Amino acid sequence: MATKSINIAFRRRFRLRLLCLVAVCCSINTANAETIRVAVASNFLKTAQKLVNLFEQQSVHRVELSSGSSGKLYLQITKGAPYDLFLSADSDKPIKLVENGFALEETKATYALGQLSLWLKSCQQSTDWSLLKHKSINKIAIANPKLAPYGDASEQFLLKHGLKDALESKLLYPENISQVTQFAKIGVVDAAFVATSHSQQLRKAEAEKNMSCLLEISSQDYPAIEQQLVILSNSNKQNTAHIFLSFLFSKEAQNLIKNMGYSLPSSAKMDKSFE
Repeated sequence: MATKSINIAFRRRFRLRLLCLVAVCCSINTANAETIRVAVASNFLKTAQKLVNLFEQQSVHRVELSSGSSGKLYLQITKGAPYDLFLSADSDKPIKLVENGFALEETKATYALGQLSLWLKSCQQSTDWSLLKHKSINKIAIANPKLAPYGDASEQFLLKHGLKDALESKLLYPENISQVTQFAKIGVVDAAFVATSHSQQLRKAEAEKNMSCLLEISSQDYPAIEQQLVILSNSNKQNTAHIFLSFLFSKEAQNLIKNMGYSLPSSAKMDKSFE
């Protein structure tokens, strides 16, 4: 009976010590937890939100997202905005940040390849792009080519097909690709060059109106939209930024990116070394 009482007391003390050890470990992890600020191109925002939710389920660290056109975010970074990581919609701006000492060269990597689609308010299933000249199409939205890589790709598409001058009077230039998508959703334009990754939002609107449609544009018709990321030099949370960067190239994250309407770079590393 005495032995049984001793064993019970021992087990209770062991459980108490174990609980204390777990509590200490948890407090250490919490103490080491950091929040990083990520500047993300507007076309990638919804995908980034899903990725952050997934990351935060598996990590003690947290991520705050700030979104805008790549050009606007680039200017903010060069003026000292306190971001830790930049997810651009192109490769030019990360390269310039590296060249000017604002970002770490060894962290520059392509995380996704953007794709372009044409939204039409009144559906015409045709790849004869001269349809944009039709008198029924009065307003065409493309993202500002000076600020948004998707806008530049849209402009290059029009130039390739000899349509830029003919359509100049019809063109509207929202700041970024998300604003272009919004113009299409509310129907204030007749056509819009949108990110294929936004197609889910537009297909929902299509189902409601049963008139509009999306036409795929061949990736051969515009310069590759190579979306690159880079860790910023002035970040004091570079280790945590590296952990999030590693997560972005995990198989789970890359599959999510693909399912959101992007192509994956063939050189993407599938790395599960994040914490």
